[in-house]
Amino acid sequence: MDLSSHRNIQPKLKKSFGGTTVIWNASPRFRHPILCLSFPLSESKDTHTILVTLVKLDSLLDAFQTSGPVETFLVSEDGSVLAHPDAKVVLSGINLNDLPIVERMKKSTVDNGQFRYESKDGVSYLGSFKKLGLGGVGVISQVREAKIFEEVNNIQKRNVYILIVSLALSFIVVYIFAKSLSTPILKLVDASEEIRRGNYHIELHATTHDEIGTLTKSFVSMGRGLEEREKLKDSFGRFVNQDIAELAAKGKLSLGGQRKYCTIFFSDIRSFTAISEKLQPEEVVEFLNQYMTEMVKCVQETGGTVDKFIGDAIMATWGALRDTKHHAKLTVEAALRMRDKLIEFNKGRGTVKKPIIQIGCGINTGFVIAGQIGSSDKMEYTVIGDSVNLASRVESLNKETHTDILITETTYQEVKSDYHVLSMGEIELKGKSKAQKVYAVLGRKTDPNYPKNLNELQKLVGITVVKKGKK
Repeated sequence: MDLSSHRNIQPKLKKSFGGTTVIWNASPRFRHPILCLSFPLSESKDTHTILVTLVKLDSLLDAFQTSGPVETFLVSEDGSVLAHPDAKVVLSGINLNDLPIVERMKKSTVDNGQFRYESKDGVSYLGSFKKLGLGGVGVISQVREAKIFEEVNNIQKRNVYILIVSLALSFIVVYIFAKSLSTPILKLVDASEEIRRGNYHIELHATTHDEIGTLTKSFVSMGRGLEEREKLKDSFGRFVNQDIAELAAKGKLSLGGQRKYCTIFFSDIRSFTAISEKLQPEEVVEFLNQYMTEMVKCVQETGGTVDKFIGDAIMATWGALRDTKHHAKLTVEAALRMRDKLIEFNKGRGTVKKPIIQIGCGINTGFVIAGQIGSSDKMEYTVIGDSVNLASRVESLNKETHTDILITETTYQEVKSDYHVLSMGEIELKGKSKAQKVYAVLGRKTDPNYPKNLNELQKLVGITVVKKGKK
C-alpha cells in the first residue's frame, strides 16, 4: 500500500524526512486499530531514508482498559487519539485538541502535570498527563471530579448519619438521666407544697441510693416530725389555747407579764347548780361540752382567746395575747353571736334532761398584766388586774338587772357608734369605792330587728322577771 500518496500522511512523512519521529493513528484507513510510526533511518548527502512501521494496537488497547472511574488514553502531538479504552474512538480517529487537558499538555514545557478543568457540557474533571518523549506522544488520564469525591461524600454522609444517631442516643441517655433526677425532685416540690398546706403525711419513697434518695428520706422524716409536732400542738391547744400552743411551740412566750390594753369577757350559765342536781354527771359533762363548743366558736371567729373555763363559766380576752384593733367591738360582737347561738341551741329544749340555758355576759375594757403566771412547776398564760375583776363583777350584775350582756363605761365609749345600748345607771360594786356606769347591749345598729327596750330584750332571750310580792 502506497502511504505517500495520501494527502494527510504526506506532511507526517515530510517531517520524518526532516529527521523527526512521527506517530499517528492509521486505524481509519485500515479500519482496524493500527498505529503508524515513521522515523529517519539513514541520511546521506543526496538521499534520506525513513522507516515506516505499522503496529497493531490490540495488545496496547488492552493495556488501556480500566475497571474504575479513571479514563486513560494515548494522544499524538497533534491531539489525535492513538489508543483509547473504547476501540470505536480509535477507529474514528477523533481529535481531542478541544479538550483542555490535551491543550495544556501540548503547551507545557515540562513532561508531566495535573489540571482541573471543565468540559463543554460543564462537567468538572481532574486530569493528568505524561509526555513519553517520543514523537510528541503523551498519556492522559482523566476522571470526573464528582466520581472522585463521591466516596468522600458517602463517607461524610455516613459520618453525618453516625453523628445524628450518636446525638440521638446521647439525648436519650441525657433525657433518661435528667428524668431520673427531675422526677424525684418534682415529687419533693409537690410534697413541700402539701406540707405548706398542712398535709404532713406524705407518701414518698427513695428510688435511688444517691444524694436525691438521702434527701427524700430526710424529707419524709421531716414531714413525720412536723406531723407529730402539729398533733402535739393541736392536743396542747385543746387543753390550753390554740394561739398559746402555737406561740409556745415557736418559743415566743416568755416568763413574766406585760402591760396590755385589752377587753375582758366573762360569761356564766344561770342556775347551773339547780340544773346539775337534776342530771347525772355524765349528762352534765355532755351538755356542757355541747354548749361550750358553740360558745368557743363565737370567741375564735372574732379573734378572741379563751383564757380559761371556770366550771360553767368562760373567761376570754381580745387584744391581750395578740395586738388587735377594735378589740372592744369584737368582744361585743362575740357576745351577740353567743346570744344568737344560744337561742338556736335552746330550740327543742325545755325538759329536765334538756333544760333551757340562759347566760350572763360581762365585758370591760382596760389595762391588765398579761403573761405566764404560776409556780416554777406549773404555769399558765392569763391576765390579771382590776380590769379583770371589774369584768367579772359586771357579769354577775346580769342577775340583778335581768339582762344577758352588760358592758362598762370604758367599753361603751369604744362601741357606742356600732351598737344600741341601754344605760342601767350607776351601780355599786363590791371592791369598788365608786359606783360604776353599766350598759345593757340591745343589738347591732345594722340590725333593724334589734330589741328596742328591756322588755323586748328579755322576751328575746327568755328572761322571766319575777316581781317582788308575788308568789
